[in-house]
Amino acid sequence: MNHHVFLLKNTDADVSSSDDLYALALSSKDRLAEIIGQGGGKVYGGVIVTSGRAVDAWGNALKAVEIGTNGWGNTPFYVVGPRTESQLLDLRIKTPAELSDLLPSPGFILGAQEAGTGEALGRFISSDYPTRNGSNLPLLYLVGDKNAGGVEGALKETGIGLEMVQVYATSPNTSFEDDFEAAVKQVEQGRVACVVFFAPSSAELALPTIRKHFELKPAFNQSNSNPSIKVVAIGPTTARALSEKHHVHVDAVSKKPEPNALVEAVVSLKSSI
Repeated sequence: MNHHVFLLKNTDADVSSSDDLYALALSSKDRLAEIIGQGGGKVYGGVIVTSGRAVDAWGNALKAVEIGTNGWGNTPFYVVGPRTESQLLDLRIKTPAELSDLLPSPGFILGAQEAGTGEALGRFISSDYPTRNGSNLPLLYLVGDKNAGGVEGALKETGIGLEMVQVYATSPNTSFEDDFEAAVKQVEQGRVACVVFFAPSSAELALPTIRKHFELKPAFNQSNSNPSIKVVAIGPTTARALSEKHHVHVDAVSKKPEPNALVEAVVSLKSSI
């Protein structure tokens, strides 16, 4: 019997985040364009970026900034992992040369290898940022409407200034339920072994639909019950949201938000599937 894994995100790297399977990114660029126009190191000493949607928002806002604005090339941009780092580097490549200084130079994109989660990124920032020029200024944290709180929690007692600016919002993709049901029908000859959640926001949208088709083990349930599907989270923040907010038992958590680590987490469930 074949076993299938459902990934609750769009896996096509060429698809923008506004085409995401479980949420649509709705960016408002006016406030961010104003901030970018002030120049790096003027009001903020660094920028925190923890999602591809935040990178998209920065790229969209560049279009409204006047050429000749003071640059951000030597301003530290703290990222949560290699994927976010790659997205920033890709944006730099795609941005016209006359606007490239509104993005960080590659050497100022920091934290990709040291972080992996919001909490780990916060710890890295607390040790790195005080060594930087402009560390007396607050950090700019680009967030959405659903913020997990890992970064600011880790920075709370450090004395580092932090200003969160919402640069995107998420709303449910209205076709998700139909798309999910169609996928279930396609694999009905096999077995859906597990479902992978990539963000807390995906759980909020997807769980009602998933529960129509599969039994999920309750969080903190010590019984030996065998639910019809296993749950995997891309990281501890998503796992915590599933467990504490939605009361769903998480069977495995990826050690890093990277493909190889995720595969290891899924494979670790093989004996129990």
